[in-house]
Amino acid sequence: MSAKGRFLILRRFRAGDCDLMVKAYSPYGLVKLFVSEGLLPERGFLGYMEPFNLLYAVYNQSGDVLFLKDIIEVDFFSYLCFRDYSAYLWMNSLVSFVERWFVQYDPELFNMLINYLRLNPKNRAVLLIKFKLESLKRLGLYKEDIFDKKLIKIAKIIAEEDKLIKLERLKINIKDILELDTAIDSHLSNSL
Repeated sequence: MSAKGRFLILRRFRAGDCDLMVKAYSPYGLVKLFVSEGLLPERGFLGYMEPFNLLYAVYNQSGDVLFLKDIIEVDFFSYLCFRDYSAYLWMNSLVSFVERWFVQYDPELFNMLINYLRLNPKNRAVLLIKFKLESLKRLGLYKEDIFDKKLIKIAKIIAEEDKLIKLERLKINIKDILELDTAIDSHLSNSL
């Protein structure tokens, strides 16, 4: 029996001579999507299976692996990373965070990720912390006490600011950014 679903491609791997295995975030959480003969040009799936693309596809399920049957629609977010290398790094850092910590599907987190992938921020480090803080809030895990006293004020400023222009103008030294990032990852590893 076939079903339809949306999949945000996180990674793709070669699976045999001509097949692809795709790791994706979908309404079913993190899934493995097997694309039979996905590397063959005759099949025509390879360009659609780029990381960051959003697929609306038909699939079958066997165990915990989904088998792609057909693609209905594609949003080519992978082309956004062609702007420059830093855009690729930005998108990859978002996807890596999702791959590591978004175990179950949440429609708000999914939509938030799509919105952040579309951005081309100038101050990527601050925006990445903003994304992580928003993720913590939506997961119900945000607490100010996970940060050192000096970082609480910085985290609060980043978390409460909604205007992209103001976030891009924030001047926060890299040491504080790294400490915020480490505190968030540590909190997530202890909580999930």
